[in-house]
Amino acid sequence: MRTSPYPIKHAVRFVEETHRRLPHAHHRMWAIALWVDEQLRGVALVGGPKARKLGVDQGEEPWAPPYDLLEVVRVAVEECVPNGCSKLYGACSRAGRDMGAIDMITYTDEDEPGTSLRAAGWIPDKGLFGGGQADRPSRPRRKRSEQEAQKRRRWWASWSRNAPTSKRKSDLSEGTS
Repeated sequence: MRTSPYPIKHAVRFVEETHRRLPHAHHRMWAIALWVDEQLRGVALVGGPKARKLGVDQGEEPWAPPYDLLEVVRVAVEECVPNGCSKLYGACSRAGRDMGAIDMITYTDEDEPGTSLRAAGWIPDKGLFGGGQADRPSRPRRKRSEQEAQKRRRWWASWSRNAPTSKRKSDLSEGTS
């Protein structure tokens, strides 16, 4: 099993064909592929955060994307690949950190245990986020499906500045010089 960079166009097509809950992904910047015996078996899409104000400095440019905060937007792996999701989450975390990201997040549905994320060293946030309908009288939106409208658990890469713990891996390694 190995990972590699992968073209967004092909990764999006793979997610649309494979992801069991939410096949559409927005806010994507780059992708990582999972190869097993030289066969494509999974992809992860990484981009900017969906929550438009998450981490944004509300100074002169209130809608400027926070490029030092990344989000794993989708992970799609064929069911016959054990540990594939963990491998992709780990690869995304390492790549994001190496590119200079300060924080990296992802979300799981409320009913998902997050086993792959825990195995890759990600840290769950307290509470649930999002959910509901985005429609307001002042700005009508299409009605979200039941799947899209449910609350989600947020996860942080272990090295993230805002991860909900004081003992991140980066803190531990800085003290051992």
